[in-house]
Amino acid sequence: MKAKKEDTDFNSIQAELKASGYEEKDVTIRSGKAMILGVVYALPFIIIFGFLYRVRLIERAHLSEIGGPSFYILFLIIIVISVVIHELLHGIGWAISSGMGWRAVRFNINAMMPSCACKVVLKKKQYLTGALTPFAVLGLGSILFVFICPGTVSLLTMMVNFIAAGADLLIASHVLREGACLIADHPTEAGYIAFYK
Repeated sequence: MKAKKEDTDFNSIQAELKASGYEEKDVTIRSGKAMILGVVYALPFIIIFGFLYRVRLIERAHLSEIGGPSFYILFLIIIVISVVIHELLHGIGWAISSGMGWRAVRFNINAMMPSCACKVVLKKKQYLTGALTPFAVLGLGSILFVFICPGTVSLLTMMVNFIAAGADLLIASHVLREGACLIADHPTEAGYIAFYK
């Protein structure tokens, strides 16, 4: 029922813009492809900061001796916390950049994972603000965490946060190539619809 309401709201936005003379360009990416390409976009950051960690920080790193199932539980906890904060930051970015507060965003649970979508049409800069807020905040925060407290937990946290932001970087790279347009975040897929007049 919720997915149908999201589709109805999105279809309503599409219909209004088409009626106003806009043409649409679909820039959505299948979730599997977005995940793979997202890792590719995140890799340069992981390689650069992983190398700096290895060269500059390894001697004072707090390496965990956790192994086996405990390591995977720790890793899962880092993923869950990072993903929840990541999606919340998307919402904060779009809530602020749209000027509409929380009315502009919708939080969902898809396949037991939280997600956030913007419910209103935005200009490119507004859309990019929300799309890249997690990368800016968690990326910078993770780098600081690694340099202040190098170790297993901070390194895993940095890797998770960059990989989680990889798909956002992929989408942002598409947005930056768009001309003057309005952007509607897709409610269920990775990506957006660009509207041109």
